[in-house]
Amino acid sequence: MKNKDVLDPSGHLEIWKIYPTGEEELVFDEDNTITSGMGVGLGLLYAGSGADDVTNFQVRYFQLGVEGDTVLDTYSVSTVSLVSALGQVEGGTDYSGADSGIGLVTQELMNWDGTAKSTEGGGSFGNTWFFGLLTDNAIKRVDLNSVTYIIYLDQLTCNISAPINEVGLFMQNPLGNSPARSNLVAYRPFSNITKTDDFSLVFKWTLNF
Repeated sequence: MKNKDVLDPSGHLEIWKIYPTGEEELVFDEDNTITSGMGVGLGLLYAGSGADDVTNFQVRYFQLGVEGDTVLDTYSVSTVSLVSALGQVEGGTDYSGADSGIGLVTQELMNWDGTAKSTEGGGSFGNTWFFGLLTDNAIKRVDLNSVTYIIYLDQLTCNISAPINEVGLFMQNPLGNSPARSNLVAYRPFSNITKTDDFSLVFKWTLNF
């Protein structure tokens, strides 16, 4: 931490297209918004409240969405969910076809007041949401105050008809709920990317504390 009394996290997101030839193309490179969910999670951790296991406070999940273009000028630190997260209509197949190796988990999403957020108007999943998994090798400590999270979508992943244009990072389960309930800690809408099997997509998301 930069100062034992002050915590002012920030973040920066890069998105790269990686082609089979090895060619790399940077398609997005801007700061992101750290949402109020980060403060909620860290507040619970430092107060000794919520989950008993510190691993529940780790940033372990992500979501992608397809309606981020509707909030490019209006999203804020109070954002608690993606506008239209993948998985809520077609289930896990939104993220991964039969041959994709992306890891998915299903659990609840925390609303602004700590309750489970319903999948309003999206399929028949109730309070169950789909999250991509950030494995140990996808989390890199850059320096004492910075961590980079790598989201890798291979050529077979997220090849859907709608462009991808929003992404979020989520804390694992800070309240220690059963079933587990994740909270959004960082969010960014971005310009449309139509994912195809012509390239892989890599998100390099660095959080600074």
